[in-house]
Formats: sequence, structure tokens, C-alpha cells
Amino acid sequence: MEKEQLIKIDDSIHAWFNTLDDIIPKLINDMVTSTKKNRFDLVTNVDKSIQQKFESFLKEHYPSHQLFAEEKSNSEINAKEGHVWIMDPIDGTTNLVKQQEDYCIILGYFVEGEPMLSYIYDYPHGKLYKAVRGFGAYVNGEPLSSPEDIELKDAIISYNPLVINDETIQDLNEASFGYRCIGSCGLDSIRVIKGQFGAHVNTNPKPWDIAAQFLFASELGLKMTTLDNTKLDFSTAGPFIISNKACHTHMLDVLNSGNGYKN
Repeated sequence: MEKEQLIKIDDSIHAWFNTLDDIIPKLINDMVTSTKKNRFDLVTNVDKSIQQKFESFLKEHYPSHQLFAEEKSNSEINAKEGHVWIMDPIDGTTNLVKQQEDYCIILGYFVEGEPMLSYIYDYPHGKLYKAVRGFGAYVNGEPLSSPEDIELKDAIISYNPLVINDETIQDLNEASFGYRCIGSCGLDSIRVIKGQFGAHVNTNPKPWDIAAQFLFASELGLKMTTLDNTKLDFSTAGPFIISNKACHTHMLDVLNSGNGYKN
């Protein structure tokens, strides 16, 4: 895809994100929460409304593009064919409901299976992170630099301790500098992208949880793989790590010792 085409699409996406600044406060003020699979699997009117608004935006401006997203059926979509947007309208819904902070919107644009544009919008802090294929990554229009190398012993790492066995947690704590978990795959990944965390691991992500991170990783020289250190399929997702390249192998060695995690 030509640079001019990407820039034109990027401009229109920026304009769409700007419209959210006017509607999200009201949606949150009138927030209605329900559950899906269990009481911890939450969805709100905020998730649903944002996704519906983006779907309407695509139908108006890019009718040939498809939307692969969390709050809809995707059974008839082949994410590796044509123009496909993958969206998590609210990543970190529990944080939204319980804290009104630490949540984001994840959006990735793929053409014939290749990532072209990526966005992670940290709405509560007014920061729009984006990556453009071949042209780097940015936050609010300012270029992001590739993170400096961080060895595991000097790295803060991020994972969900509820899916890691106690022995492996102890090994990770001993091997790393420290542990944090924001509870939003997009925002935990942003800490890696900015060089604040060495690695983020998620053992059960869906495609919309990780759609944007592929392009950020490739543009900034990070590692993004399965937990078996193989290529990650964006259309099916599964256990993954996004990591500073200097601690990637060591992190996986510790994590995989003794089958230390579950999906």
C-alpha cells in the first residue's frame, strides 16, 4: 500500500478517535454493565457503543473493509483476506467498571494479512499511540524511539499470577527486577513498547487483544512470539509474549520451566 493511502486512512481514523472525546464521558456517566461467560467477564454500553460507532464509520467511509471485533460474531470473516480491522472497543473493561482508569481502545488495520496501521488509545490519559507500517511509531504525533536493551535481571515484567504456578512465579521474581500488572493487555504492552517493562505475557488473549501490538513490535525492534518462541498468528492469537529483545529468551526459559502456566 502506498504511503499516501496510509496517510489518508490514518487521518480519517484520527478524526474518528476525536469524536469519542465527546461521547465517552456521557457513556461512562450512564454506564450499564452486564456479564458474558461469568461474573468476571464484563461488558458495558461503552464497549458496545464504541464498536457500533466504528462499524458505522467503516460502512460510510470504507464499505469494502471488514470488522473483526470482540462484541460481534466473526464467523464469516477471514482476517487474512482483504482489508480487515481488528478491534477491542474497550480493553480492560474491569478497570473501566471498577476504576474508570487503565483501559484503552485497540485497533489494528490489516491488508491481506499484513499489519498496516495500529492504534492503542489510552483515553483516560489522552494518549493515542500509533504505528504506521514502514514509518515508525508515535504517541500523540511525537515519534517513539526503540527501547534500549533490558536484560531480565533489570526488567519489570508483567503477567497474570492467577495462571502461573507458584514455583514459576518465584522463579520469575528471582530472575527479574520486579513485577507489575495493569490488567489491560494493550496498556501492559505499551509499557514494553516504551521501554518501561521488559516483557508482558498473556496466556489467553484473543485476536483483538493483540492486533495492534504486531506493528509496534516490528517498527520498534521488539520481540512478539508465542510462548513456544514461534511465529504468532494474529487471526487466532493464543498465549503470547511481547518483549524487549534482550530479555525475551531468558523470560521464556524461566516461564516454560516445569510447565509453569496454563491457557
